[in-house]
Amino acid sequence: MSDFKLKIETKKLQSGRFQVNFSTGQEGYYGYLLAEPQTAVSEIISKITRHISAFDNSERYFQRNLFSLGNRQANSGRILIFKR
Repeated sequence: MSDFKLKIETKKLQSGRFQVNFSTGQEGYYGYLLAEPQTAVSEIISKITRHISAFDNSERYFQRNLFSLGNRQANSGRILIFKR
């Protein structure tokens, strides 16, 4: 599932942060991400790709606190992903 089309739209919020709306093509994933103004586009794409790819192992993804003690990124909770 590493090769998929990613459509991204951004909206600047009053707080100065950006709400990133994204969707994939045939995989049917869509979601939202909150990004800081200084965040690079490549970092945003990397984060989205990493989270979508993690759905291949859904038990590990949804229970990441049990499997990645000390390896978790502090800002990874600012993303919501849904499947159509």
